[in-house]
Amino acid sequence: MSARNIATAGILLSSLTLAGCVCSAPSAASGPEWKPIGNRKARVVLWGVTHNHAKGKFDALKRLKDDYEIVGIVDNSDSKVMRMAEPKMSNYKGYPKFTPKQVINEVKPDLAVIEVSNQELVDVAKMCADAGIPMHMDKPLGVTKDGFKYVSDVCRARNIPLQTGYMFRVNGAIQFACKAAHDGVIGEVFSIDADLNHSYGGKKYPEYCGTYPVGTAYLLSCHVIEYVLPLMNEVPPDFVKTWVMPAPDDPEGTPSHTFTLMTWPRTTCTITVCSKGTQSRRHLRIDGSDGTIEITPIEDFRKVKHDTGEESKDGKSAVDPRIIVKMHLKKAKNGYKKGENIIDFGIIQDRYADQLKELAEILRGEKPNPQWLYDHDLLVHDVSLRACNL
Repeated sequence: MSARNIATAGILLSSLTLAGCVCSAPSAASGPEWKPIGNRKARVVLWGVTHNHAKGKFDALKRLKDDYEIVGIVDNSDSKVMRMAEPKMSNYKGYPKFTPKQVINEVKPDLAVIEVSNQELVDVAKMCADAGIPMHMDKPLGVTKDGFKYVSDVCRARNIPLQTGYMFRVNGAIQFACKAAHDGVIGEVFSIDADLNHSYGGKKYPEYCGTYPVGTAYLLSCHVIEYVLPLMNEVPPDFVKTWVMPAPDDPEGTPSHTFTLMTWPRTTCTITVCSKGTQSRRHLRIDGSDGTIEITPIEDFRKVKHDTGEESKDGKSAVDPRIIVKMHLKKAKNGYKKGENIIDFGIIQDRYADQLKELAEILRGEKPNPQWLYDHDLLVHDVSLRACNL
């Protein structure tokens, strides 16, 4: 189910200098309104290669050859900002390299896919917003409210498409589960439990996650918050707190194992993120007064992460490749039987392609630029900061 379909269903409700390019002041919000590009491929630049999703986004863009023309990249591999791993530049061999100044003043792409390191995301997004360039901006969205709010305000004022990197918006299994729970299929929801455990990053990860407030929770819990808020009618939680501890074998003080609790008057949500977990068994469980919905795993790591995931000794995936939702009901409801219901979502081929394809349709004017997303993303960011104990 696409992000737009979710909305239709009713459950979703400073100047800067960087790499030689100078941003304008907040008056950029009064610039010209963005207009769709019409019936052609969108010219796209991959702005940055140091985010750990950069290769996956680039692979997705190449797969969407009928929607995008990749005109080049901004190679920020010489950045001194902390990142999880060094990029493999061979992944981008044969594509032109541009400076930020060239992208804004000469290339003027239809879309910038921003995949710089986490600490640089907001600064680059400000530059693109001021220049009127639509963007897919990876997450997290910064450690303050002001930076992303500036980006959002400029884009809203000029109708510039702004897509944030919450890829579970197009995970059909998760969206089905949240919509079914929202629509009362399992009764009144009283508990949501999710994890985004992983085992990537290697020896560098303790230092990497330690550069952010509450470590792993800052980096990953926002994904769960993004799809839980629509389930809760976009009502922010009354209470948010994250507990931080080191993962097994990590040095004391390393924020590599986090537990976040959010509460509403009759509902709790718990999120765990541990860097020594089993990524390919990430789960979601939603409990209601009339039943339970479970998804384990939430993704097929043979496909969606390109180069990560667990393999068995014979080289095949250790994970059942099909994404299955199990819904157990106390009584028959909404066309589902009493007892266990199995909903099979098949094999998800690419984690990012569906979201980027939807963005291409918006760029061409085939779908309207979703205005509700500006408010939704600001709310997600606000609650995410609260989950960082900020």
